[in-house]
Amino acid sequence: MRAKTKNIVKNYLSGKLRFAEFAITNACVAQCSFCGIWKQTPKVFVDGEKALDAIDRLADLGVSHITLTGGEPLLHPMITDFVRKASSRGMHNAVLDAAPGLLLRNDIISRLDDAGADIISVSFDSGDPAVMEKSRKIKNIYEDIKKAVSEIKKTRMKSMASMLIWNENHDKLEEVCEKAADIGFDLISLNYPTFSESDVYELGGEGVNLSRERLIQSLENAIKLKKSRKYNIINSSISMRNIINYLKNPASARYHCFGGKRVMFVDWFLDTHPCMQLKTSLGSVLTIDKSALGLPACNKCNMSWYRDFSMFFQGARTIPTILESLASVGYVVR
Repeated sequence: MRAKTKNIVKNYLSGKLRFAEFAITNACVAQCSFCGIWKQTPKVFVDGEKALDAIDRLADLGVSHITLTGGEPLLHPMITDFVRKASSRGMHNAVLDAAPGLLLRNDIISRLDDAGADIISVSFDSGDPAVMEKSRKIKNIYEDIKKAVSEIKKTRMKSMASMLIWNENHDKLEEVCEKAADIGFDLISLNYPTFSESDVYELGGEGVNLSRERLIQSLENAIKLKKSRKYNIINSSISMRNIINYLKNPASARYHCFGGKRVMFVDWFLDTHPCMQLKTSLGSVLTIDKSALGLPACNKCNMSWYRDFSMFFQGARTIPTILESLASVGYVVR
């Protein structure tokens, strides 16, 4: 059994399994209208040696999948060291990227592959190149994406289109999914629009100011697209249906979020939070004890990453979600 698969199974059977996002910098090349992180000053890059210790600590706590994010994580000079550390601890890992031109420099794709990265997730929010350039303020972003995905295909890594549902695509999801498939993305992940309460991770803006009715309709369409099996959408239909129920009436959401228990967010100051949405700090990741990771289930927002992963911890009701998710990603773990 491959090392990362073995680690996931071991932690799941022992009851330790957790997932984490680690934002390693607030510096970013993109200037997205729905994110305020790129406006922050001063620019902060997490201390490299402490970050390596943080990844060790997360592994000790049972984190079996880690997403390295930002800002733009490729701007951190030690990004490949972080990936290598995560892989050495048997952690399945993904690297997010908002500026695909960076993937075409300094042989970074090959270096990430050698370090053991599993997924490179590239922001992809429109099938129209002009809209992509305008929304992210990056010239030729569409051509850079195509070139980067082509290069990723030469490696052992998977490419994933990270697709935010927003004003420009909420009624065009199939068009965007089709473009992502044409480019060659292996996977598609949908991000549900939200407004953050966090002072560190600033999300929101006019671009994601969708009505509940429009978002519900978009998620209904996403479920249909997933069931059609034309596109490898990794969000489970069960989780998306749960978010629809939440949007209609929060009390009707059957499955709540385990942020601060099974999923967590670590920022560039090494503070641990139940998710990137909330102000709540659980303490430094370097010293945090598992006893601090016992927050009650939350039903406060529709943050996709945290609510989707929380679906794996819903008792017997979890099994259909796990099976659906494994089928979506093809369960290829290095």
